[in-house]
Amino acid sequence: MTVLPVGSPSGARPRPESATLPAPATGLDRALWQLARVSELGQGLLEAPHLEGAQRITQRAGQRRRLAPSLTVTALLGATGSGKSSLLNALLGQQVARTAVTRPTTTEPLAALPVTSGIPVQEAAALLDWLEVHERSEVHAAPAAALGEGTVLLDMPDMDSDSRGHRAVVERMVQLVDVLVWVLDPEKYADALVHQGFLAQLREHARVTLVVLNQVDRLSPADREPVLADLRRLLVSEGLGEVPLLAVSARTGEGLERLREQIAQVSQARKARDERLAADVRHWAVRTSQELGLDTVSVNPQDLSSEVATDPRWDSLRRAARVAASVDLVSQAVGGSYRRSAQARVGWIPLRWLARLRQDPLRALHLLTDLRAARSAEAEGSDGVVGRSSLPAASAAAAGALRTSAHNCAAAAVAPLPASWAAEAVARSDQRALTLPDALDRAVVRTDLDSGRRPGWWAAANTLQWLCLLTALTGGLWLGGLHLVRSYLLIEVAPPVLGRLPYPTLLLGTGLLLGAVLALGGTWLARLASRRLSRRIRSRLGEAVDGAVEQTVVMPLLEELRAWDELVRTIRDLRS
Repeated sequence: MTVLPVGSPSGARPRPESATLPAPATGLDRALWQLARVSELGQGLLEAPHLEGAQRITQRAGQRRRLAPSLTVTALLGATGSGKSSLLNALLGQQVARTAVTRPTTTEPLAALPVTSGIPVQEAAALLDWLEVHERSEVHAAPAAALGEGTVLLDMPDMDSDSRGHRAVVERMVQLVDVLVWVLDPEKYADALVHQGFLAQLREHARVTLVVLNQVDRLSPADREPVLADLRRLLVSEGLGEVPLLAVSARTGEGLERLREQIAQVSQARKARDERLAADVRHWAVRTSQELGLDTVSVNPQDLSSEVATDPRWDSLRRAARVAASVDLVSQAVGGSYRRSAQARVGWIPLRWLARLRQDPLRALHLLTDLRAARSAEAEGSDGVVGRSSLPAASAAAAGALRTSAHNCAAAAVAPLPASWAAEAVARSDQRALTLPDALDRAVVRTDLDSGRRPGWWAAANTLQWLCLLTALTGGLWLGGLHLVRSYLLIEVAPPVLGRLPYPTLLLGTGLLLGAVLALGGTWLARLASRRLSRRIRSRLGEAVDGAVEQTVVMPLLEELRAWDELVRTIRDLRS
């Protein structure tokens, strides 16, 4: 099956919105509304011939309903020798169509307009122009009035003529006229060309079809009933069992009155035109259903929504997306950056310089620059970050696992569809999956990493650290001064003591010890906080990555399934 081009760059197919006007409740209007809806939904889902067929019917229905709504066009159709022209003349009670022993005698469609039945001439002319029927004849004979008011009778060329043009004319007119009268003869009533080439294809048109066995005067009374029974059997096998079957003789006049009544009954009901158009819609729906295998389709988009939350395949896709997006790497880098910043602010002051020698993990990934660029773009009203971030691209293994997981998920989701549709849906999903790495990258860069934020306890710990350092420096300077006095001034100065410990020694030791304890405590708290931050960022990044997967893969696929579901339901409804 050939897929029509998909409009969006990512391959995501936008779901057509329903028509602004509500669907008509019943009848032909509803059928045509549904057919137009199928044309909208089918863009990218149905093959061009199916779409073109639906569009042709919609266009033809609009034209036919505008042209001469009070007229009913009835065509006499049949094979060579069936006596269509003779039957036309007999029905009208006037010699209109040329008859002869040599065949075919009708080379172009001939329209008979019974003027006694009050046919509006201008409307009839416009309708016949649309039908491309150029040979026309006005009929004044009284029998023509019995055909019903507004009935236009057409004599058609033979469908089995040696001239290919005749067959083409018949095929075209079979799609356009309101009522189909198939004229058969006793010798070729079972002709495969008539039955397989036409009648078997028009079972949906049974309400606007009549079958006439002409020339019954050539049959003996003993042969007539078996021939009619066999013809009825053929019609039943073709789904036309309810079609009226009339025995007629144009030569003797047998059955003509009943045939006129049947044609008049259809014409007077003023439903033939709409019945014909509705039959065209049903025929298209039946043929399309058979060709696409819609009887085996069972689509429920709600199942996909629940599967996304529960099916292990979708969990596998999420995990693969998080690996490809380097969620663990980024969350660990955030934790490492937090610990480095904490060490530079709450660590032991004499050793803080060591923390500054280590590179910030976030800066090493250039994520701080990317995050600032993203925030700047959002502040300027831009749609997002242009280009990829500075994060390393996913490894070949991670990228392959991501594509494989996306493929498996899409294949499982569209499994209820016919094989050809499922293959196309998976192919479109695979195309969207190729854009998933960029979507994941943008999701990571747009995520708030809580970088540059300093908890309030850092300031308190830093203040205590500096107090401890000043205390130690005070004790150290005091001891240094005492040493200078003893060494150079030879003066013995006894510092105050607490128990046996001199105050200077106590200050120095207490300051250093408390500073070290505060540093160890601050480092331990910073590690705990960094782990919590890493888990929080990992969860935040996971949600962002899941959102990117849903936006890039899940939602477009769900929209396609919704479109398919509505398409299948609409076509099934059109068949009924």
